[in-house]
Amino acid sequence: MFFLLFLSLAPSAQQNYYWIKFKDKNNSPYSLNNPLAFLSQRSIDRRTNQGIALDSTDLPLTPAYVDSIIPYINYLYHRIKWRNELVAEIDSAYNVDSIKKFPFVDSINSIEYYPLKALQVNNKIEGVTPVDQSIIYPNQYGEAYDQIKMMNGDLLHQMGYRGQGILMSMMDNGLYGADTIHAFDSVRPRILFTYNFVFHQPSVYNDGGHGTNTFSCVAANVPGKFLGTAPDASFLLFQSEQNDEEWVMEEYNWAEAAETADSIGAQLFSTSLGYSVFDILGTEMGVVDTLGSHTYADLNGDKTVITHAGNQAFSKGILVFNSAGNEGQEPWHYIIAPADGDSILAVGAVDSNGVIAPFSSYGPNSAGVIKPDLCAQGSNSAVVFSPGQDGYPGGTLGRSSGTSFSCPILAGCAASLWSAFPTKTAREIKDAIVISANRFWTPDNQYGYGIPNFYTAYLLLQTDYNANILQPDQQPAVFPNPFTDQLYLSMYSQQNQNHLIEIFNLLGQLVYSQQFFVRQQTYDIQSLDNVGSLAEGEYIIRLDHGLPFSTVILKIK
Repeated sequence: MFFLLFLSLAPSAQQNYYWIKFKDKNNSPYSLNNPLAFLSQRSIDRRTNQGIALDSTDLPLTPAYVDSIIPYINYLYHRIKWRNELVAEIDSAYNVDSIKKFPFVDSINSIEYYPLKALQVNNKIEGVTPVDQSIIYPNQYGEAYDQIKMMNGDLLHQMGYRGQGILMSMMDNGLYGADTIHAFDSVRPRILFTYNFVFHQPSVYNDGGHGTNTFSCVAANVPGKFLGTAPDASFLLFQSEQNDEEWVMEEYNWAEAAETADSIGAQLFSTSLGYSVFDILGTEMGVVDTLGSHTYADLNGDKTVITHAGNQAFSKGILVFNSAGNEGQEPWHYIIAPADGDSILAVGAVDSNGVIAPFSSYGPNSAGVIKPDLCAQGSNSAVVFSPGQDGYPGGTLGRSSGTSFSCPILAGCAASLWSAFPTKTAREIKDAIVISANRFWTPDNQYGYGIPNFYTAYLLLQTDYNANILQPDQQPAVFPNPFTDQLYLSMYSQQNQNHLIEIFNLLGQLVYSQQFFVRQQTYDIQSLDNVGSLAEGEYIIRLDHGLPFSTVILKIK
């Protein structure tokens, strides 16, 4: 499978790029009845477990069609089965016309290429600052504590859920030094596959360093100093971003990386890249095309190459996270592709106090859908530096800012959550995370639905959360009712609010009480501790100032 996937011809010096769309996948040796010929067992199992049927988009391109095209091209860059397209370099109009005449070719279109240095959109970060590496912290997270504690992801770790069994795919601009930096020693045996879709080679460790930073947010482990949000997950690492230029080919790089990750069996994507205007000169000359620079109107949820690929991945049972972008103070202002995707969770950036970072890109997408979807700490985030980054040695612990970091921080927590519920679907995990967010009932175009509470998401997935979600104006509720040994409180809390829960027997005697504090305005589910010790019977439960919100609870043992 991978030989067919990565076989390419030698590139030429001339650069005339085209995508070639086929009409169908007829006359193929591949069949949906034999998926092991083009998908791993892990990929098939992911679909089966989520009730997702195979369809024609899963089939590789028809080899006979590809073989017919090859004599007319200089270099075959990509085979995109989800779009039924090839991306190739062709050096003559005669060859283009010849390809058009094949009866199985639907269309052939040129890809805009701007040879100047590109306007970097989402890779732009707000500088790096080293920290004192001599400090040994009282907790395992060290410098990274605030960014996981903000979302209660550390509670998942305390329960033993650290991403084990979850296969994450990360696409970026390269992970320079990640193969040698000490912070990645513990995760290195769980890096199952790497590939560089820019240079068409296996290694991702020789170019860039932005990927090293983002990977550290999830997987780095420096005892007593730094711990990522999913340190026990397994990984596929791909380079799709070209460092010296920014153009639409990078979207095709990402699309093929996504298809590769799907074929291997990834369950979750985290990407800290995005695209809008590819080159300043192209914009000034009025070159605005879906094959060149994007307009805001293009970000409608499914139009761009990369956004379509992200949505397709979700349809295959993969949870997709992408940085919202760092354009909040720039002329573009809005989220960038593929953060506009209908099925993609776009992640904005807040500071350690939960306040939106000014650089975080705004929504909605051009179809009016709320974006970003969620937020996590992306201002002054803890990261591990790549070798030579701002002159520092590789493995230096420090801080940097950008939605590039809020995305993997949050995605890692999602992987840890999914490791607690491996039989849940991508949609169930996604819904629970969004519902748990502190602005779920009052989303806007900066915070989206807000900052997730992963402990709440955990409790939601333990229960029938669709039946127990409250509107802000509803009274709190307890469930299940009747219960046996575990009871939950579903409620909507104001900011900085103390709560007292009291349970009385029918004689009016106080038999149970629990206090807790809610820092942010949020929908929440609280687990009531030690209620299993109560005797079987009927009880009255009260919240805060003695106002009854549920009259009778029947306990059955």
